[in-house]
Amino acid sequence: RLFLMEQRGVITILDLGTNSIAATPFLDINSRVINGGGERGLLGLAFHPNYVENGLFFVNYTDEDGDTVVARFTVTADPDRADPASQAVILQVDQPYANHNGGDLAFGPDGYLYIGLGDGGSAGDPWDNARDRRSLPGKLLPLDARVEPYATPADNPFARGAGAPGGW
Repeated sequence: RLFLMEQRGVITILDLGTNSIAATPFLDINSRVINGGGERGLLGLAFHPNYVENGLFFVNYTDEDGDTVVARFTVTADPDRADPASQAVILQVDQPYANHNGGDLAFGPDGYLYIGLGDGGSAGDPWDNARDRRSLPGKLLPLDARVEPYATPADNPFARGAGAPGGW
Protein backbone atom coordinates (compact mmCIF):
# COMPACT_ATOMS: atom_id res chain seq x y z
CA ARG A 1 0.00 0.00 0.00
CA LEU A 2 1.04 3.54 -0.70
CA PHE A 3 -0.63 6.39 1.18
CA LEU A 4 -1.32 9.46 -0.97
CA MET A 5 -1.83 12.83 0.69
CA GLU A 6 -3.94 15.46 -0.95
CA GLN A 7 -3.40 19.06 0.08
CA ARG A 8 -7.17 19.47 0.49
CA GLY A 9 -7.12 17.17 3.54
CA VAL A 10 -7.65 13.66 2.21
CA ILE A 11 -5.38 10.61 2.44
CA THR A 12 -6.11 7.78 0.01
CA ILE A 13 -4.53 4.38 -0.42
CA LEU A 14 -3.02 3.08 -3.62
CA ASP A 15 -3.00 -0.72 -3.68
CA LEU A 16 0.29 -1.55 -5.35
CA GLY A 17 -0.85 -5.10 -6.13
CA THR A 18 -3.83 -3.99 -8.19
CA ASN A 19 -2.54 -0.51 -9.03
CA SER A 20 -5.89 0.94 -7.95
CA ILE A 21 -6.91 3.67 -5.54
CA ALA A 22 -9.35 2.73 -2.79
CA ALA A 23 -12.84 4.15 -3.32
CA THR A 24 -13.06 5.35 0.29
CA PRO A 25 -10.32 7.57 1.71
CA PHE A 26 -8.11 6.34 4.52
CA LEU A 27 -8.68 9.71 6.24
CA ASP A 28 -10.81 12.68 5.24
CA ILE A 29 -10.32 15.85 7.29
CA ASN A 30 -11.13 18.22 4.46
CA SER A 31 -13.56 20.15 6.68
CA ARG A 32 -10.70 20.99 9.11
CA VAL A 33 -8.13 21.95 6.49
CA ILE A 34 -7.89 25.33 4.79
CA ASN A 35 -8.53 25.16 1.06
CA GLY A 36 -7.06 27.35 -1.60
CA GLY A 37 -3.67 25.80 -2.32
CA GLY A 38 -0.45 27.68 -2.04
CA GLU A 39 1.78 26.60 0.82
CA ARG A 40 -1.06 25.50 3.13
CA GLY A 41 -3.27 22.45 3.54
CA LEU A 42 -2.46 18.87 4.54
CA LEU A 43 1.33 18.99 4.49
CA GLY A 44 2.80 16.11 6.48
CA LEU A 45 2.16 12.47 7.43
CA ALA A 46 4.21 10.16 9.65
CA PHE A 47 3.33 6.70 10.92
CA HIS A 48 4.35 5.88 14.48
CA PRO A 49 7.32 3.46 14.54
CA ASN A 50 5.01 0.93 16.27
CA TYR A 51 2.09 1.61 13.90
CA VAL A 52 1.45 -2.10 13.30
CA GLU A 53 0.87 -2.56 17.05
CA ASN A 54 -0.72 0.77 18.07
CA GLY A 55 -2.33 2.11 14.86
CA LEU A 56 -1.14 5.68 15.54
CA PHE A 57 -0.12 8.20 12.91
CA PHE A 58 0.43 11.94 12.83
CA VAL A 59 -0.49 14.66 10.35
CA ASN A 60 0.52 18.28 9.95
CA TYR A 61 -2.06 20.58 8.38
CA THR A 62 -3.13 24.19 8.13
CA ASP A 63 -6.51 24.72 9.78
CA GLU A 64 -9.27 27.03 8.58
CA ASP A 65 -7.78 29.90 10.62
CA GLY A 66 -4.47 29.53 8.75
CA ASP A 67 -2.63 28.04 11.72
CA THR A 68 -0.47 24.90 11.84
CA VAL A 69 -1.97 21.87 13.57
CA VAL A 70 -0.06 18.69 14.36
CA ALA A 71 -2.49 15.95 15.34
CA ARG A 72 -2.47 12.26 16.12
CA PHE A 73 -5.04 9.86 14.69
CA THR A 74 -5.84 6.17 15.11
CA VAL A 75 -6.61 3.56 12.49
CA THR A 76 -9.88 1.64 12.91
CA ALA A 77 -10.31 -2.14 12.99
CA ASP A 78 -10.30 -1.85 9.18
CA PRO A 79 -6.62 -1.21 8.30
CA ASP A 80 -7.73 0.85 5.29
CA ARG A 81 -9.66 3.39 7.39
CA ALA A 82 -8.66 5.87 10.05
CA ASP A 83 -11.07 7.35 12.55
CA PRO A 84 -11.38 11.13 11.93
CA ALA A 85 -12.97 11.50 15.38
CA SER A 86 -9.82 10.14 17.02
CA GLN A 87 -7.94 13.38 16.41
CA ALA A 88 -5.79 14.49 19.33
CA VAL A 89 -4.14 17.86 18.73
CA ILE A 90 -0.49 17.66 19.76
CA LEU A 91 0.59 21.15 18.75
CA GLN A 92 -1.07 24.26 17.35
CA VAL A 93 1.00 27.20 16.14
CA ASP A 94 -0.25 30.61 15.01
CA GLN A 95 0.98 31.42 11.51
CA PRO A 96 1.20 35.14 10.71
CA TYR A 97 1.32 34.65 6.92
CA ALA A 98 0.02 32.17 4.32
CA ASN A 99 3.46 30.94 3.27
CA HIS A 100 6.60 29.42 4.81
CA ASN A 101 4.55 27.33 7.24
CA GLY A 102 6.67 24.17 6.88
CA GLY A 103 4.74 20.94 7.34
CA ASP A 104 7.20 18.07 7.32
CA LEU A 105 6.84 15.24 9.84
CA ALA A 106 9.28 12.36 10.24
CA PHE A 107 10.32 9.86 12.86
CA GLY A 108 14.07 9.76 13.43
CA PRO A 109 16.17 6.71 14.29
CA ASP A 110 15.99 7.91 17.92
CA GLY A 111 12.20 7.32 17.89
CA TYR A 112 11.37 11.02 18.16
CA LEU A 113 8.82 12.69 15.92
CA TYR A 114 10.41 15.70 14.21
CA ILE A 115 8.09 18.58 13.33
CA GLY A 116 9.34 21.00 10.70
CA LEU A 117 7.91 24.48 11.11
CA GLY A 118 8.65 27.14 8.53
CA ASP A 119 9.62 30.63 9.63
CA GLY A 120 6.04 31.89 9.57
CA GLY A 121 5.99 33.51 6.17
CA SER A 122 6.41 36.64 4.18
CA ALA A 123 9.82 37.26 2.64
CA GLY A 124 13.08 37.22 4.56
CA ASP A 125 11.54 36.14 7.90
CA PRO A 126 10.50 39.68 8.93
CA TRP A 127 9.68 38.60 12.50
CA ASP A 128 13.09 36.92 12.81
CA ASN A 129 11.38 33.72 13.99
CA ALA A 130 14.16 31.40 12.88
CA ARG A 131 16.64 33.09 15.23
CA ASP A 132 14.24 33.86 18.06
CA ARG A 133 14.41 31.07 20.64
CA ARG A 134 11.09 32.28 22.09
CA SER A 135 9.12 31.42 18.93
CA LEU A 136 8.22 28.01 17.53
CA PRO A 137 8.20 28.98 13.83
CA GLY A 138 11.53 28.49 12.10
CA LYS A 139 12.39 25.41 14.15
CA LEU A 140 12.70 21.65 13.80
CA LEU A 141 10.96 20.42 16.93
CA PRO A 142 11.63 16.96 18.38
CA LEU A 143 8.77 15.27 20.21
CA ASP A 144 8.96 12.07 22.21
CA ALA A 145 5.85 10.30 20.90
CA ARG A 146 6.73 7.03 22.62
CA VAL A 147 5.16 8.20 25.87
CA GLU A 148 1.97 10.04 26.75
CA PRO A 149 1.58 12.83 27.43
CA TYR A 150 3.98 13.64 24.63
CA ALA A 151 6.95 15.66 25.71
CA THR A 152 10.02 17.49 24.57
CA PRO A 153 12.90 15.00 24.81
CA ALA A 154 14.95 15.46 27.96
CA ASP A 155 18.14 15.44 25.88
CA ASN A 156 17.03 18.43 23.79
CA PRO A 157 19.69 21.07 24.66
CA PHE A 158 17.23 23.90 23.94
CA ALA A 159 14.32 22.51 25.95
CA ARG A 160 13.04 24.49 28.88
CA GLY A 161 16.08 26.74 28.69
CA ALA A 162 16.22 30.47 28.76
CA GLY A 163 13.80 31.82 26.20
CA ALA A 164 12.44 28.38 25.21
CA PRO A 165 8.88 28.75 23.85
CA GLY A 166 5.94 26.89 25.35
CA GLY A 167 7.96 24.29 27.26
CA TRP A 168 10.00 23.22 24.24
